[in-house]
Amino acid sequence: MRFAFVVSLWFPFGGMQRSLLRIAQACVARGHRVDIYTGEWQGERPEGIGVVELDTRAVTNHRSNDLLAKKFAAAVAGEGYDCLVGFTKLPGLDVYYAADPCYAARAEESKHPLYRLLPRYRAFCRQEAAVFRPGADAEIMLIAHQEREKFIRHYGTEPEWFHLLPPGINRERLVSADAGQDRVQIRQEFQVAEDELLLLAVGSRFKTKGIDRVIQAMASLPDSLKQRCRLLVVGHGKAGSFQDQAARLGVSDRVIFTGTRDDVNRFYRGADFLIHAPRSENTGTVLIEAMLCGLPVLVTENCGFAKHVTAADAGITIPEPFDQQRLNLALGKFLESGAHEKWMANGPIYCENTDLYSLIERAAEVIIERARRSGIQC
Repeated sequence: MRFAFVVSLWFPFGGMQRSLLRIAQACVARGHRVDIYTGEWQGERPEGIGVVELDTRAVTNHRSNDLLAKKFAAAVAGEGYDCLVGFTKLPGLDVYYAADPCYAARAEESKHPLYRLLPRYRAFCRQEAAVFRPGADAEIMLIAHQEREKFIRHYGTEPEWFHLLPPGINRERLVSADAGQDRVQIRQEFQVAEDELLLLAVGSRFKTKGIDRVIQAMASLPDSLKQRCRLLVVGHGKAGSFQDQAARLGVSDRVIFTGTRDDVNRFYRGADFLIHAPRSENTGTVLIEAMLCGLPVLVTENCGFAKHVTAADAGITIPEPFDQQRLNLALGKFLESGAHEKWMANGPIYCENTDLYSLIERAAEVIIERARRSGIQC
């Protein structure tokens, strides 16, 4: 069978984008053909999978998504695809991979009522409704299970369309030939002394990921503790304003931005703690990756996968709503807790005994089964 995947942007360091490619590869491994349509493809193109770039350049993101919907529909018309699989909300999809939280719910919870008068709000809700409205008939693959009731409440989505998937952790990505050497090498590379506490933050789009919150919390530590800490920020983003913030707070010598890295597994093993305090995080793959590598986690409750940190007893989860002072106090408690070794041990044990890995296979099955139900025989 032939499947057409569509996403607004593909870049190699996005968690959703990596899952998209792995799902496409799983479909190809089962003998099917996959083409990926996107507004922009960054990085190397995969072997055995078609990539089609569509010109969706526009002043705003919602206008760009409208262009993607129009051009994707025109591109696939008459091409004989057996299943249209969206990773961006578009009308006419057979299957949608819900990597983002419910936009309407998030706006209701965090925005001023006047925000709903903006064209941006109306456009994004219209695009979301195209997938989740009753009768849209799109299979919905959901990783952040807590979002299901929000979509149903806002759009009246029929419950039977949801497929609740486990996290799609790629264990192969986290393999290390010598975990002990990773710790030594990372500290040597960034000139971190062995007796210093190395804090790690991982993620792109630094404002969304709350890097400013983490820097503020680090700067609030008592001087004796602060001088023992270093923070590594690994990911893609514009670091300038955050470096300026660190300078204003007197911790510029304590904060290092590494840029994008292909060897994030070495950072999990080289650090002492992971800190994740995003403004919005539907899932939070980095939390489970850190746990799997034995890295204790400090996380805010709004992350979809924070429940796994709590269930594993592999760190501290800070309740919502977010409060900076609460994060500041929690960070000090986290760094000086006597539970560090317990957290290090609990994370890998939980990951070994919990299904955190079968998302890719389950997603491929949803896509193939949808095509079969449409009357196509494998």
